[in-house]
Amino acid sequence: MIRCDELTKYFNGTRALDGCSFEISEPTLTGVIGVNGAGKTTLFKSIAGFLKPTKGEVYILDEQAFQNIIAAQNVMLTEDGMSFYPTASLHELIGSYSRFYPNFDQSLAIKLTEYFRLEEKKKYNELSKGMKSTFRLILALSARAPITLLDEPTTGMDPGVRKELFELILKDYIKVPRIILISSHYLGEMEELLDSILFIHEGKVLKHDDVEEFQTFLTGVQGAPKLIESLEDKLQIYDCKDFGAGIRRIIVESKDLESLSLKEDVMNSLTFKGVSPEDAFVYLTKRKGGGIDELYHS
Repeated sequence: MIRCDELTKYFNGTRALDGCSFEISEPTLTGVIGVNGAGKTTLFKSIAGFLKPTKGEVYILDEQAFQNIIAAQNVMLTEDGMSFYPTASLHELIGSYSRFYPNFDQSLAIKLTEYFRLEEKKKYNELSKGMKSTFRLILALSARAPITLLDEPTTGMDPGVRKELFELILKDYIKVPRIILISSHYLGEMEELLDSILFIHEGKVLKHDDVEEFQTFLTGVQGAPKLIESLEDKLQIYDCKDFGAGIRRIIVESKDLESLSLKEDVMNSLTFKGVSPEDAFVYLTKRKGGGIDELYHS
């Protein structure tokens, strides 16, 4: 239902997306993960048909997404920069969205508005930042669009409310399965919700796979420095750290480590530890060159 073919987008000569290609054809809760500026919002706006690709294509239901009414009625995008009629109340905004989205559940929207204690007579601009995020999420879930794009949906919320809203997203997805993409640079809070992860870095799709694959993608290898050094030239190293004089740890790709077919005595001299998807995200986006430690030792 979503297909991006070599999607590339420039803004005034700056490349925001760089040849992004992926396809999602089944209902899924997918986390779109990347640091600030990675291209997540540009990707979402391209899928929603708001932005015309500089190169490549975006297809929604086999239709080109850009300025396509069929695509628009089947995609719901919520983001921090959304604008609403300044004089319209929350109740009127719910009514307006219900007239545009064919599957909009107005009863659900009203129930959720009451549950989160949002006064329907209030205007959107009168809400706090956290309440605005909550209301946008209510609209997004109530639209019941086949493709729902949640761009940083918990902006401005405290941890307790974020947890409750992530639970709401999961329950609504279970009740009405569809494609839901959630962008964030905080993977740990929502990892348990997700079926898969789309990892974007510097405008490129680095990896798109099931959460389980991310859970085993990297491995920490720890042991005596000389033994670890003997492995470093044979593997791509994502992180290296010494713990005192006698222990060194490196982070490597699990499949590369397995391909070495290390001897049993070497295996017994090393300690192996899995790397969580959240930590893998940190290592994969780590700055090239010196880290913070070098700033204090230069």
